[in-house]
Amino acid sequence: MLITSRLLALIMLVAALWAPAGPVMAETGDITGSTNANGAVSTPVYSPQFADALSLIENGKYADAYQLARGFVSTPERRAIQWAAIYYGKGEIDFDSVKRFEADAPDMATQTLYRTRIEQSIIKLDPGPGQVIALLGGQMPVLTDAQIALARAYVADGQVDRGFGIAAQVWTTQFLDRDQEAIILREFAPKFRNALNWRRAIHLLMNDRASAVERMWGLLTPAQQSLAQARIAVARNQGNASTLLSQVDPSLRDDPLFYYSQGQLARRSGNLVGAVAYFNKVGDRDLPDSEEWWYERRYLARKLMESGHYREAYAVTAAYNTGPEGRVVDANFHAGWIALEFLNDPAAAARHFERMASLSTLESSITKSYYWLGRAMAKLGDDRGAAAAFAKAAAYPTSYYGVLSLYRLGQTDFHMRPLPDSSGRLAIFENRQLVQIAHLFAAAGHPKLAEPLVTRLIYSVTDPGDMVLTARLAQSLDAHNLAVLMADVAEQRGVALDLFNFPRDGVPSAHELTGIDPAAVYAIARQESHFDFDVVSAAGARGLMQLMPSTAEETARALGVAYSLQRLTADPEYNALLGSSYLRRQLSRYGNSLVLAAAAYNGGAGNVNKWIDLYGNPTNPAIDPVVWIEQIPFAETRNYVQRVVANFILYRARLGLPKMNVAQVLRSI
Repeated sequence: MLITSRLLALIMLVAALWAPAGPVMAETGDITGSTNANGAVSTPVYSPQFADALSLIENGKYADAYQLARGFVSTPERRAIQWAAIYYGKGEIDFDSVKRFEADAPDMATQTLYRTRIEQSIIKLDPGPGQVIALLGGQMPVLTDAQIALARAYVADGQVDRGFGIAAQVWTTQFLDRDQEAIILREFAPKFRNALNWRRAIHLLMNDRASAVERMWGLLTPAQQSLAQARIAVARNQGNASTLLSQVDPSLRDDPLFYYSQGQLARRSGNLVGAVAYFNKVGDRDLPDSEEWWYERRYLARKLMESGHYREAYAVTAAYNTGPEGRVVDANFHAGWIALEFLNDPAAAARHFERMASLSTLESSITKSYYWLGRAMAKLGDDRGAAAAFAKAAAYPTSYYGVLSLYRLGQTDFHMRPLPDSSGRLAIFENRQLVQIAHLFAAAGHPKLAEPLVTRLIYSVTDPGDMVLTARLAQSLDAHNLAVLMADVAEQRGVALDLFNFPRDGVPSAHELTGIDPAAVYAIARQESHFDFDVVSAAGARGLMQLMPSTAEETARALGVAYSLQRLTADPEYNALLGSSYLRRQLSRYGNSLVLAAAAYNGGAGNVNKWIDLYGNPTNPAIDPVVWIEQIPFAETRNYVQRVVANFILYRARLGLPKMNVAQVLRSI
């Protein structure tokens, strides 16, 4: 490989980022805990009244707590309770009190949520039109209810155009609840131009909100009703969908919604090539809800790939150029990936990856674009170009593609980078009001109340030392998830907080009882919960390793231990025992393949078995496991597996375990 001096310097810089941290590696338990200016743990003293107010907060008596705090001598205690009452009170605190607090403690109140609380209190107050305009008219409200209230107030005040303008924006861009929808239908929609009502109908139809369209049926023309009826039939998988599409009014047979519905119906019926033809008919038009067009194109492309139609899959992804930037980035990845790995066209692939890189602003997209650009350049025989691309991805060395790129550059040892020096920032940091109040909550036995304040700090601190201290504060609250979040945010800003990103005390030792590689347990737990031991997902997965109750019960029975739903979120050791046992079962099922075990942990063993049938087994030396992972059709599972692989490699280093190279990890651990 011919490498210029400039390129060599870049590669050496990347390698330097991963130079062993020496004595810093010994820093483990001592990074936990917030300290005062003298280096001792800061434990503030609080009054009995503060404890009483916290009890009121805990019992949902927010207005009483706020009122009690008015008489506090301690300003931090008063602000802590008033902040908590407003933050958690869901609009219970009156408008005047919220505004007074905003003036008293602006650094605690400049959050979107506070704007939301103010709007909630105004709505509960139900003032006249003039007051609504005075209170809400300075900017577009956050809450839909407040937006509608402002629109009605402007109309009542004689500012009809202004009111209808706000209502039109709400009507065409938002999904409304039945009460909100009823107000717009009654007071605004009958006076809107037909084109505006049709725009809302298209928005709803593209997102399969058929019932809402049916409630505005009388506002549509007969031609629009014919297309809407056909679209609803496709969305609901009705047997007469094809017939209804054939009966769409001729004036709307060139409408993008018509082609979208035809293409989706063709794809569902197995006519994948026909679906491509329908999608291509829209050309470069500015499409409504263009992100939905991309999701359908992506799904179609992956189905085409499963049936061996790689050129058609390439065409359907390469043609998407006019949607939201993030979707165009994804489209260029898919087009480049298909061109490189399935059409053997690295030149075309490189063009797509270069465009992807030029549009990318997120770490995940930047590293992905440059890693795959490196592979395309290598296939073109451009070793210098490949090394340069890999080096750019490797600048983010804790990311999946960064780890892969480091390996492509010959890096086989991974180390935790040293933390920035925070000693000079300690006194300043401890003097922050948010920090003092977080300490107060923790000292009084309510550390969870402080977590939104720490989150506020995470996104506001800019000094590397303050980032270290914020992560330490999070760990002192047992909020490992927030320490990890601080490290993730810092990484995106070019600051390495590896010791917080990959904590060694995030998982209890119960996993040792199952005889599993601890790096695998940490890799899963970090991805599942960021070590938040009492979190419950929207789907019902619980605790440190995000176990579904049915899975936990089955695993407990197999282990011969009592099952307890409550312990899944109250006892992290219990959760770790069941979670690591379940993970061990997946590893045994798939020959110690971390890739397959992680995919099964997230997406289910049944799906993994289907993917093995479709794409082969990634433990097979003839199959590229990196390509196999990209073929996983579920975006969530695909990203999950990638992050678990990176976590595992980095945790091997963090836990001081014997070296295991990337190629080995991708096959079998």
